[in-house]
Amino acid sequence: MGNYDSVTVANYLLALAYKKGIVLNVTKVQKLLFIAYGYFLAKYNQHLLNEPPRAWPFGPVFPKTRKQVDYSKIIGVEDASLQEIAADPIVTDTLSRIIDRYSKFSASQLSDWSHMPGSPWDKTTKEASFTWDYPIPDEYIKEYFSGIEI
Repeated sequence: MGNYDSVTVANYLLALAYKKGIVLNVTKVQKLLFIAYGYFLAKYNQHLLNEPPRAWPFGPVFPKTRKQVDYSKIIGVEDASLQEIAADPIVTDTLSRIIDRYSKFSASQLSDWSHMPGSPWDKTTKEASFTWDYPIPDEYIKEYFSGIEI
């Protein structure tokens, strides 16, 4: 479980949402990935993804997924490229619950939530050595998500 390629997980989220009749845009995928990353760190003390979220002006972002996910291409959850994740019941169940619970919020609502005072993004952007694209520290994420249920 865990340490999956972030692009593969983003593609799985898109495929799973499509199967449920839900359309996700770039911003929603970034925020749902962040929720999944935080949840796994808080609950299992493990990284779900092989890249940390970084602080960008619009909130936490996984840069690789911004460059490599093709939103014009719909793939199914049974696609061969998603086999490794599809075979992981803890990850697939968690991602499914995240979509069910959080996809109903708009991209701007999710973005506002990720910018709230005291959020990992907010704390990171207030560090003295901060510059854009700075990795958001795991300890901020873990603490923040320890009280969040999926």
